[in-house]
Amino acid sequence: MTAGFVQSLWRFPVLGMGGEPLRSSQIDARGLAGDRQHFAAGPEGLLTVTDLPGLTDWRATFPFNPDGAIHTHYEPPFPVLHGPGDRTYRWGDPRLAFALERSLGRPIELVRDLDATRGVIVTTVRHGLDRAFAGVNVQLALELPGHGGWAGAELSFRDGVRLRLVASRADGPGIEARVVEAGRIVLGEPVSLS
Repeated sequence: MTAGFVQSLWRFPVLGMGGEPLRSSQIDARGLAGDRQHFAAGPEGLLTVTDLPGLTDWRATFPFNPDGAIHTHYEPPFPVLHGPGDRTYRWGDPRLAFALERSLGRPIELVRDLDATRGVIVTTVRHGLDRAFAGVNVQLALELPGHGGWAGAELSFRDGVRLRLVASRADGPGIEARVVEAGRIVLGEPVSLS
């Protein structure tokens, strides 16, 4: 068994856009509360950073619901979007559609999917990417396993949350985890890998 602690927490209200650092968060079977439950879409469906690299010029936050204030059993609030030039738009603002089209070079629709299940993305590696855009929810100060990798291992947090590590992400520095036991995780909280 390897022990460590939670080094940083991040939530990404809109898939593909920059996110926000947290001090704590609720976690349930759908993932971190409020994480990736909104996305950009076109006629072809969901659009990612691969489709629209300009999404990384935007950031989404829940400024009136910081940290663990969003509960997994209630609908999250609508995010606030921060565009290029530090312009801020509330979800539903008629100016937002125009600003997104001008920034991204095409019209898009912002979609809210409250039933979306998103794995919790975990890492122990300090990567070269800006953490606000890396897509990693939980960064741990934890020694990597010597052999066999992480898949199938389980993370147990002091306050009862348990995550089973599933597979490395093809598009980033983390490994996806499924929630075994829901609850709250807190920055600095001890965690063990078994």
